[in-house]
Amino acid sequence: MESRKLSRRDLLKWMGAGTATLALAACAPAAAPAAAPAESSSAASSEAAAPAAAPVEMHVATFAAVLHDWQREFSKRWAEQNPDVDLVIEEVIYNEMAKLQLARSASGTLWDITFSGIKWFPFSASKGMFLNLDEHLAARADDVQLDDFFATALEGGKLDGSIYGLPYEIHPGNPAVVVFNQDYLDEKGLDYPTDDWDVNQYADLAEAATDKEAKIFGTNYYPGSYYDFESLVRAYGSDMLDAERKNMLFATEAANREAAQWIVDLRLKRGAAAMREEADGLTFVSGTLATQVTGSYSVNNFTTQIDGAFRHDWALFPKGPNGDRGYTAFTSNYSVSSASVAPDKAVDLLIYLTSTEAGTWSALEQGTGQPNARRSVWGNEDLLNKSHPIFRRVLDMYNDASIPGPFPMPNNLRFSELQDNYSQTVADLFYGDLPFDEGIQATHDAMQEILDLPRA
Repeated sequence: MESRKLSRRDLLKWMGAGTATLALAACAPAAAPAAAPAESSSAASSEAAAPAAAPVEMHVATFAAVLHDWQREFSKRWAEQNPDVDLVIEEVIYNEMAKLQLARSASGTLWDITFSGIKWFPFSASKGMFLNLDEHLAARADDVQLDDFFATALEGGKLDGSIYGLPYEIHPGNPAVVVFNQDYLDEKGLDYPTDDWDVNQYADLAEAATDKEAKIFGTNYYPGSYYDFESLVRAYGSDMLDAERKNMLFATEAANREAAQWIVDLRLKRGAAAMREEADGLTFVSGTLATQVTGSYSVNNFTTQIDGAFRHDWALFPKGPNGDRGYTAFTSNYSVSSASVAPDKAVDLLIYLTSTEAGTWSALEQGTGQPNARRSVWGNEDLLNKSHPIFRRVLDMYNDASIPGPFPMPNNLRFSELQDNYSQTVADLFYGDLPFDEGIQATHDAMQEILDLPRA
């Protein structure tokens, strides 16, 4: 790769505007110099040939993790196919990206292509950081194939009805699947769960599997975030927020109260989940939990960690008492900066990074088993045949329009404040430090206080 002079953008980055990033360059070869014109007596022959246009410089942010090496691989491939672009590939730590987007947008150094988690994407979009993609995608309809994205995933890239990002991954939230220790359940004479079980059957199983003398608990279930509780209350046929996402239903609506009581009873009535002082060191892979509620992202990882120490299997998170199922879709998006120096090129890279080709390579060739947010990738038979059967059942859940899944972003976009007020108050309810009515009302009021604020 040829060396380049330090650009203003690079200078700002080294001075601090781009901290916590590691830059990799996928530089296209420099264009060959134009041949000198032949000697001529005409006036035109005395003029030097116009220099070839220099490649336009673009920057793409990629997720700094081995699981997301595919982003760097496909950015390099795109750069090789677009020699008129000098593409700088940077790695960014996920937990630092939200603040970095704000800082770099303010300094005029936002990446041409940047990624966002669903939790902060709408806020960044609302601040004008991202290009409205509606017209660009309409013009490239055959290339982008929007219908191939899961509806809940595509919804996560919208703000006020317009598309500001395309999803490059989706998973059904933290309380989406349950892993269970088959050897331990056999020892206790307990039946394995199936996808048709409900929350009451799960509570019964967790209670029967608990052996406090052996320091083994039946479950770890505790919704530490309001969007995790949302998955549960959707299984009860409701939502935590009203349809406009401006008002809480937590303490005022029957299904919310019933779901919250179920959580309280796991600990206070059934003793099936650990209290605060009992929770240290409890993990499924160590054999101290008979079951564990987690996300589909744990399936391959748990298999590696357990390494044959005991037999285990997976079931979808149980249905509600009336047979409903719910989940909360976590999506991550790629967006184009509204200040990109080459928006058409940036959109082209965006489409490539969220393509079926990229998702299939990530899932099958990279070896991570991580598909993107496209139906064609999740439904790839080679992938499904190589993966645990739970992934096919998650796919069926995504494709079932009767199962709600959109992320519960508040209308005023104050996700962080809403989550803070939930987490700071709900433990007193779920661990029984406050009477049920007092505890649920305290959390409800703390969250409504945030919803009453204007849009961030």
